[in-house]
Amino acid sequence: MKKNSRHEIDAGKIRYHMLGADKLYAPIPFLFVTERMCQEIVAERKLILDSMPPADQARQQKLFERYNPKHSSTAFSAMVRLFSPEAKD
Repeated sequence: MKKNSRHEIDAGKIRYHMLGADKLYAPIPFLFVTERMCQEIVAERKLILDSMPPADQARQQKLFERYNPKHSSTAFSAMVRLFSPEAKD
């Protein structure tokens, strides 16, 4: 059985990012992000950053900063509350 080194990621664990030709993971932008998805995206980003060599982490972090899943999650939650029957007075 092959054991992954610190700088390798099991491709099956990555669901919300795509590996580019530059060996950085680009976020997949979602229009609708639930709270659970947001938590999973944040956890996945931590996994990616923790598995990268320190020299690549700063470049990867800049790429992650282009898309903040928390903004999409907040917007989605607001939209759900807007159309939720429980939200009406």
